[in-house]
Order: sequence, then C-alpha cells, then structure tokens
Amino acid sequence: MNISEKSNSQCFTTQPQGSFLGNNNAIVFTDEDMEVPYPDHRRPLYLEGQINDVFIRRALVDTGSSVNILPLSVLTAAGIPLSKIVQSQTNISGFWNKSEVTVDHLQVNLKVGPIRSLTKFYVVDVDVAYHALLGRPWVNKHKLVVSTYHQCVKGRIGLRPLRIPGNQAPFNKDEAHYSEAKFYTECTGAGSNPSKDFGTYLPSWTEIRDLSNEELITIVDRERKRHSEVNNHAYDHPQCSKVTLPDGRIVYRL
Repeated sequence: MNISEKSNSQCFTTQPQGSFLGNNNAIVFTDEDMEVPYPDHRRPLYLEGQINDVFIRRALVDTGSSVNILPLSVLTAAGIPLSKIVQSQTNISGFWNKSEVTVDHLQVNLKVGPIRSLTKFYVVDVDVAYHALLGRPWVNKHKLVVSTYHQCVKGRIGLRPLRIPGNQAPFNKDEAHYSEAKFYTECTGAGSNPSKDFGTYLPSWTEIRDLSNEELITIVDRERKRHSEVNNHAYDHPQCSKVTLPDGRIVYRL
C-alpha cells in the first residue's frame, strides 16, 4: 500500500495479542533464585510436600522419568491401605539398568507448595532415598519449569507467579548413610560432611606396620562387620513420627 508523503499519515506496527501475553508469562530464573551458596553443586532437587496430610521431606523432581513413583515402604508408613492400589503390574525400567515390576498404581492426595491435586503414582517395592519421585507427568500437568541448578521450581497459578524452593536439609543425621546425603551439610551442622559419620576407618601405616597377620585379620573382620551393620541400617523402612507444631497443631512426618 502506498501512502502519500503529503498526507501526514503515520504508520504503526502492532504485535498479536498472543505474543504479548506470551512475553508477560515468561518464566525467568535469576541469581536471586539460587538456593545454594555455591554454583558447582551436585544436589538433586528435593521438594517438601504432603501425601494424604503426612509431611515428606524428599519428593525428588526427575524430569527424566516418564512416571511418578512411590516406594511401597512410604505408602505403608503414610497409613495408606494397600486396598487402594489398582492391581495391574507394569514394568518400569531404569532401576540399576534393569526392569522393575510395580505393585502398580494408585491416586493419592499430593500437596507440594500451593499445588494440591490427586496424583497418579506407580508403587514399587524398592529401597531408595526419596519418599516420592515426581516425574514429567506431575511437572507437565502443572506447567512447571524445573531448575536443579537454582534448586527451585517455577510456574504460574492462573496469573500469579509460583515458586517452590528445594529442601536444602532433606536428610537428618540418622539418614547420613544415603549416598546423596554427602551433598548436604545442614543435617549435621555447617562445615561437616554427614557421610563421614558412617565412613570406613582406614588406619595409617604407622599404626599397623608392627602388627602381626592375625592382628591385621582381626582389624579387617571388625571393619567388615561394622560396614555390614551400616548397610543393613541404610535400608531401614521410613517411620512416620508425630510432631506438635508451635501453634499446637499435630502433624505426621516421614
């Protein structure tokens, strides 16, 4: 279209309304979102949540999983009757490079941050560090963006921005035997490594150089026995504990 230079007309450019809304709905992570004081951390992203009003400290967000997973031991500790499980076995691959048969699935009332919804979990009878695994079905259902680097999850509820920080103290001292506990220091106090509590003691050469073979064998057997006891402790089933909050309310925690 030609416009005469003498017509004093002006041209304006406009953006489609959808593009305008898209810019307004952008989700951005900044340095202020960082939950860890150092950038080169290797922490998984654990969120706090509630399963049927029982508080859990380790809901692992795993965008590499195509299903949500709930260990059978957590189901039992939370007091959820097994009768609610839909009996139809399914093979899930990814556990130590092998396939694991599920007890199958059920819907539970899950609350993470301000998000509460009925969530489908596949139940697996395995020993794992997490209380629940939130895979892509949960992330995509609520239109969330995950940043393991910043240790938080962002999204929107309607037009309101949503941010759920990761739990930076997901393990207590009694759970320091889990391999991922070494990435956290909060459970045993700043500056200490919780994995050291269960580490294997290695004597120095000056302590054993004058020992006989029988004495060395005794030391090895003693450490092997202690290591075995630690491994047995590592697979203790989670226990649900009763906690009274400062406001007088009584809650249950895993």
